[in-house]
Amino acid sequence: MEEQVVFGGSLSNSPLKNPDFYNWNRVKVRYCDGGSFSGDIDSPLEVKLDKVNQSKLIYFRGRRIWQAAMDDLLSLGLKHAKEALLSGCSAGALASMIHCDDFRKQLPDNAVVKCISDAGFFVDVRDVMNKTTIQSFYRDVVSLHGMAPQLSASCTRGDKCIFPQYLVRGTCISYWI
Repeated sequence: MEEQVVFGGSLSNSPLKNPDFYNWNRVKVRYCDGGSFSGDIDSPLEVKLDKVNQSKLIYFRGRRIWQAAMDDLLSLGLKHAKEALLSGCSAGALASMIHCDDFRKQLPDNAVVKCISDAGFFVDVRDVMNKTTIQSFYRDVVSLHGMAPQLSASCTRGDKCIFPQYLVRGTCISYWI
């Protein structure tokens, strides 16, 4: 990964390119856990690496990564933010949707908070073979990572809450751009 990130688009610091958010604080948390920073299992899973019975323990604790990043940012001054933007792209965009309400709760009541999902809208629809392939895939991700308790409590669609079309219905839409 590159050491320095150039922020563009809605994260640009140019008032001409980004008149709404150019002077807001920007932080990039690298997406690294495979579960949109939402997994939280106590016991590791043993994963076989090859046919010689070598294995490795894997911990799915993305929720703890999310909270550690938030705790660090809050201690660095985010707890005094007047304006805060949570954004991500692809699976990171899904993370921004999943964590939008929690992000809002951790900031001052008078802060203006916005969340942007940049290209992370994985939709629960049948594929060209009329199968629910993506639903099965995400059900497995939710199960493997132990994500269900971290998904929106106001979403009544069970394990489908990983899908934005159900997830955003249960969140406070006023934060979404």
